Amino acid sequence: MPRPDVHTTPVGEHDLAELQALVLELQEGFNRKEARVLDRPFAADAVVVVPDGTMIRGWDELFAYHTARLATAASTWKMRSETLSVVMPGPDTAVVHFRQEMTTPNGDFANHGTAVAVRRDGRWWIGALHNTNVVE
Repeated sequence: MPRPDVHTTPVGEHDLAELQALVLELQEGFNRKEARVLDRPFAADAVVVVPDGTMIRGWDELFAYHTARLATAASTWKMRSETLSVVMPGPDTAVVHFRQEMTTPNGDFANHGTAVAVRRDGRWWIGALHNTNVVE
């Protein structure tokens, strides 16, 4: 049985720019230590897996997690993000791969992330995100 291609919708320049902006919004919120900015692109029912494997369900739980994390363990960390690729399985669905370079007082490290973004009412929202540490 032949396997189908999934990512068949071309990524237009406008969509690419908006999806890259989502990744930069995560960076901005993290670096400003503002959970409202960090979590602004997430849908109400988003599912997020953070680098330690914790699964977070829903915006309220995500906001509580980030509020605590930004005030404690990550309070002195900085992030630099880069979008690695964007593919679209449909006109209103995108899979965004990105890299985060993290700078901390205890040493630097990197994360790779995969976000599933869905367009609703003309705006892109992150519906799912999985972030994992890169072993280098």
